[in-house]
Amino acid sequence: MRDYAGVIIVVLIAVVIGYNSFGSMGNGSKGMSGSNAQDTYEELPSEPSRNDVLNSIKQSEAASIRQLLSDSFPLLDTVETDEGHSEIFMTQNLTLSETAEEIENKIEPEEVSDRDEGKQVLIYPDEFVILQESDEEPGLILIELASDEFVRNNYSPSFFQGLLAYSLLNRMLGSSDWANRREARCQSEGGCYGGYSMYGGSNSGSFRGSSNRGGGPGTGK
Repeated sequence: MRDYAGVIIVVLIAVVIGYNSFGSMGNGSKGMSGSNAQDTYEELPSEPSRNDVLNSIKQSEAASIRQLLSDSFPLLDTVETDEGHSEIFMTQNLTLSETAEEIENKIEPEEVSDRDEGKQVLIYPDEFVILQESDEEPGLILIELASDEFVRNNYSPSFFQGLLAYSLLNRMLGSSDWANRREARCQSEGGCYGGYSMYGGSNSGSFRGSSNRGGGPGTGK
């Protein structure tokens, strides 16, 4: 009987250990790469107060749109590709319309898009400022500064529907038929950029950046 009791105890211990091991593997999979896996921002970059942001923009002597954004908003992330790059700044202190108006009033863009579905675009020589209300972080405005090379070679034209006419996009990107050719390629090959995504995820066309976040005003405060 003692032998049987010993065997039963060993079996029970093995079952408990096996259950705990598989349970731990299941929890660990949340951090693994995969179509449903998502990275998270433990903490967004710190940001000056609303008044400080507004004063920074108004008092800025920036000679370029990049300098204005860099001086006024925290850097959240960067996206690097072989065909252009973009930098993503952020604000939680201004609405999308306020952000667009403050930037536009300080450095006048060549073109201003309509505002539609939480998006707006300001076009400068060789650069696009693409504003979006974050779907992932309520109250967060994403400010993407993308080179025209990045837009030309990565963005899907459908992203700009309701914002800019294709004829205007063609002209600003130095092509007579960029939108049609790019749309055909996106449909046939897939993987075209559909705007910045903070957490990546399974939606094709969203690039996750290099995670070089935390720079800009407010850092270390």
